[in-house]
Amino acid sequence: MSLLNCLWDNMKRMLVFSIVLMLLSGCHYLPFAKYYTSKKSTGFPKFSKSIHFKGEMNSHRTAYDITNYDWLVTVDHEKQSLNGEMIISFDAMEAEDLILVDLQKRLKIDNIKSTFPINKWKKKDDLLYVYFEQALIPNTKQSISIKYRGKPAIVAKEGPIQWKTDDLGNPWISTQTEGVGAHFMMPCKELLYDEPESCNIRVRVKDELVVAANGLLDSVSSETGFKTYHWTVDNPINIYNISFNIGKYEKREIAYEDINGNSQQVELYALEQHVDSALNFYQQTTLHLQKLEELYGVFPWWNDGCKIIETTLGYSAMEHQSAISMGSTLRNDYRPPDTLHVNTTLIHELAHEWWGNSITGMDYCEMWLHEGFATYSEALVIEKIYGKKYYDHYINRFLKPYVSNARSVKKPCGVRYNSWVNHKDADIYNKGALMLHTIRKQLNDDELFFNTLRQAQVQFAKSNITTEEFIQFFNNEIGKDFSSLFSIYLDFPYPPVLVYQYDSTKGVVNYWWQKKLNAGFKYGVKLKGTNQWLTPTTEKQSIKYNGEEPPEFDIAEFGYVIVNKASLEI
Repeated sequence: MSLLNCLWDNMKRMLVFSIVLMLLSGCHYLPFAKYYTSKKSTGFPKFSKSIHFKGEMNSHRTAYDITNYDWLVTVDHEKQSLNGEMIISFDAMEAEDLILVDLQKRLKIDNIKSTFPINKWKKKDDLLYVYFEQALIPNTKQSISIKYRGKPAIVAKEGPIQWKTDDLGNPWISTQTEGVGAHFMMPCKELLYDEPESCNIRVRVKDELVVAANGLLDSVSSETGFKTYHWTVDNPINIYNISFNIGKYEKREIAYEDINGNSQQVELYALEQHVDSALNFYQQTTLHLQKLEELYGVFPWWNDGCKIIETTLGYSAMEHQSAISMGSTLRNDYRPPDTLHVNTTLIHELAHEWWGNSITGMDYCEMWLHEGFATYSEALVIEKIYGKKYYDHYINRFLKPYVSNARSVKKPCGVRYNSWVNHKDADIYNKGALMLHTIRKQLNDDELFFNTLRQAQVQFAKSNITTEEFIQFFNNEIGKDFSSLFSIYLDFPYPPVLVYQYDSTKGVVNYWWQKKLNAGFKYGVKLKGTNQWLTPTTEKQSIKYNGEEPPEFDIAEFGYVIVNKASLEI
C-alpha cells in the first residue's frame, strides 16, 4: 500500500471516529457535522429536503405573522433545566389549518392551548406541528400558549445556555443562541424574517439572584424563595437576540448625551465583586456610541434602553438588542502606543444595534449584513478616534490576514445556514468588512458613501431586507451600478487577483488581472505613495515607477484584492 493510500485511510478513519464521537455525545450535534463536508460544485454542504423544509418560508410559516412573544420561564441552575410557557400572539395571514413552530427535540411539551380551536398537535424532530380544526381566518388576531420543560442541549459548550458559577461560587447563567438557534431554549419561529413587534421576558429565579434581559425592567415580583423579573421590549427584535442573564449583579449607570443632545443612560450590569472595575472599563462605551451615532444616526433603541451586561462568555460577546452581552475579560485589544486603548469587541457589538438588530437580514444567508458591517465598524471607529493611519493599519493587520476565501460570503438561502461552525464560513466577518472597505475606496467619495449608510438606517429601520434590496438601494443612492463589485465578493469564494512585475532597470511596473472577471466589473488600483489610479485588465499594462522603495500595492488605498508579485520571465 502506498504512503498516500495509507494517509487517506487514516484520514477516513479519523473522520468516522469524529462523527461517532459526536453521535455518542448527543444527536443534537449531528446537524452541525455537515458543515465540514461540501459539494465540489458549490463549495457548500449538501442539504436534505428535511433541512430545507425547516428553513424555508413555506405556507405553514407564512400563514401566521408573530406580533408578540410572552415568555415566562423558571430557570433551575442546579438541574440546568427550564420550565416555561410561551404565549405567541400572531396575525392570521393565510387560510391554513397547519402551522409550524420550532422547538428543539429535547424540550418536552406539557400542554398547548389556542384562541383558535386546535384539532391536534405533534412533535417531530425540532418541529411542532399544530393542526387547527379549520383553516385560519385571515386578518384575525390569535394566540397560542405552549407549556414546556426540559434540559436544553449544550452545543460545543457555546449555548444555548451556559450554566456556570462565578468566582465566589454563585450561580451565573447566560444565553447565546446565534447560530445554535433560539428554539433550543424556547418555542418560537426560528426564521429571521418574522420579528415580533414586541416581546415580554419574565424570568423566575431564586431570590438572591438578579435577571438582566432585553428592554426595560417593568417590575420584580416576589414569592417565597423566588423572584420574577419582568422585562419588556417595545420594538421589533430578531429571534436570536431574545436573551436573559442571571447572576449576583449590581447595576451602575453611565451618563451619555446622544447625537440629538438628549440625556441618556448606559446601564451596566456586573457581578458584585467586579462592578467597580467594570464601571471604570466601560466608560469607553460613550466614546464608541458617539462615533457610531456620527456614522449611522441616533442609537435605535433608547426607548428600550442601552445595557452592557457582564456574562459568562469569556472573551466572546453577543449583540443582544438593548442588552449587549460582554465577556468578563476586561481587556483592551487595540493598543496603539502612547494613546488611548480600546476594546474592539465592544465596538463590534454596539455596531450591531444598527446592523443586524435594526437592519436585519431576511434570511440567514444575509448574515454578512450583520457581521460584515459590524466588523467594518471596528475599523471606522478606529479611524474616527485615531485617524486614517490607524484605519489603514487595522485593515492590513487585523482584517486582511484572517480571510480564508474558501466559501462565498453569501450563504445558501432557505436552510437556516449556520455560519459559526466551520472557519470556512467566517468570511462573513472580515471579508464582508473588506468588501465594504473596497466599495468605499472604489467610490472615492466618503461624503456620499457615509450619507448612503446613514440613509439606509432611515430607509430600512427596524425591518428585514435581502441582499438584493440593499444593493439596489445603494446603487440608487450613489447613482452608479456597483452590482458587479458586490457580486465578486459576495457570490464567489475568491477575490480578484492582481499580478505585477517590477523592472528596476527600466523603472517600469507591469500589472494585470490573473483571471477574467464578471461583466461590468471595473476596479481601480493604486501604487502606494501615489495618487494615480490604474485600471487593470487581463492584458499586461505598464506604468513608469522611479520610487526609492520597491513598488507596493496597498489594499488600504484601493480595496481588497490578492496581490501577487511575478518574476520578469513571465
